[in-house]
Amino acid sequence: MNHRQRIASTVVATISAATLTLGAAPAAFAGDIPSPAEQTAALVEKATGTTDIALTPAPGTTIPQRSTGDAKAGTATGDAVSIALPGTKNVTGAKAGKNTTVYPGAAEATDLAVQPTTDGGIRALAVLKDVTAPREQRYDVGLPAGARLVELDNGAVAAIAKNGTFLGGFTTPWAKDANGKPVPTSYRVDGNTLVQSVRIADSTAFPVVADPKWLNDAAKGTAAGLVGGCAAGALAGGVGCLPGAVASGVAGGVAGAISGLFG
Repeated sequence: MNHRQRIASTVVATISAATLTLGAAPAAFAGDIPSPAEQTAALVEKATGTTDIALTPAPGTTIPQRSTGDAKAGTATGDAVSIALPGTKNVTGAKAGKNTTVYPGAAEATDLAVQPTTDGGIRALAVLKDVTAPREQRYDVGLPAGARLVELDNGAVAAIAKNGTFLGGFTTPWAKDANGKPVPTSYRVDGNTLVQSVRIADSTAFPVVADPKWLNDAAKGTAAGLVGGCAAGALAGGVGCLPGAVASGVAGGVAGAISGLFG
């Protein structure tokens, strides 16, 4: 091989090696691109933080495998409560982040997610991806026979048994936009359905994360003193149950403890 041939051979070899390297690059970097579930989990955990995410659910708490399934948790009386996610598509959940189960695209322009929390509770989350996402999310709640949901004056919603016993409830709602800015949100009760409304403004940065979180007295420990219920008389009259109220022989300390649980 003469000098000119050796130069040509070297050039061809160099080009071939470069081509192989470039051709391998997409495969090498493909694994670095977060999956949709990982992207949503990152958004959710940015909003919720990770310090109270439990590595395993509390006894009696289950995370649904699919978005059409129910999340389940215990009540203060040892009964069970189920929370149906507001999904419109049957999506398989994927664990990502610290321990967030994500259901990508489970509703119109909306991802759903569920987290077990270290206080024994369970948090459902809706991630509104853009302006076309529904402003209301409806969570059908399965309660023991005769129990009902009652709105509290701090925005939380308590679950009260037929005899007036406090079962647990949903803490005061919150929502945050992509910049961490609070977004106005509130609950209303429609039968045994918890409806969370989010009020979007022109300045709202998407995606928006909103969460209903279920807690019961066991989540705060027996020291919370939640051994009674919310005013049975108020329930019968349909006027609601307000923290600090005393009615039908229910101790004021119990009502105060309820307020403390959801404050």
